[in-house]
This record gives sequence, structure tokens and C-alpha cells, in this order.
Amino acid sequence: MKNLVRVQNLDGLKQATSGTEHYWLFKHSSTCPVSAAAWNEYNEYCSLHPNQLFLFLVVQEDRELSNAIEEITQVKHESPQLFHFSNQVVDWHASHNKIKSNAMQEFIA
Repeated sequence: MKNLVRVQNLDGLKQATSGTEHYWLFKHSSTCPVSAAAWNEYNEYCSLHPNQLFLFLVVQEDRELSNAIEEITQVKHESPQLFHFSNQVVDWHASHNKIKSNAMQEFIA
């Protein structure tokens, strides 16, 4: 999917979101079954909304960015974790089993 982009550092995040008012960011753990289920929910929603921007990072490989996001958002790190940003500010977030395609849809509606 063209609207699903991996970011691996802060510069990559800034570049990916330049000129974008709204976007999603998913912090994925490659070793966690709960994260795998949340990843499936994220991808389901992503596939249904080609005009939205969906970013992700893998916490085991992109630890520096994951930590920076915790600092920037002031939201304690968890994984899996999903954020929605509006004008570079978090306006919605969820973690673990609360990451559902229908919850994302309800927030956007």
C-alpha cells in the first residue's frame, strides 16, 4: 500500500509528514502476538482509507525514534501503540487490544 510507510528515524518522520495535517503512527513490536493482531487491525483500516497517511516503526529496530515519540507526545511508551496526529499534536491514541479498525473509524467519523 502506497499510504503505509515505515519511518525509522526522526528525520524520516518529519519528511514523511511534511505538509500533512493528519496521520496515523503505529509502534509495532515484531515479537509480540498482541502487536501482530493490532498490526492486522491497522492494515485493515489502512487498506480501506487510501487517502490517509499511515506510518509505522518497529520498536526493536527503531528504538531511538520510539523513544523520541514518547518524549514528543508525553505519552508513556507501550507496544503495540497507535497515535493519530493532527497538526503535529496527538489527538487520539490507543494501545494493546484497544487498537481496532472500528475504533479508528469511530474516532475519524
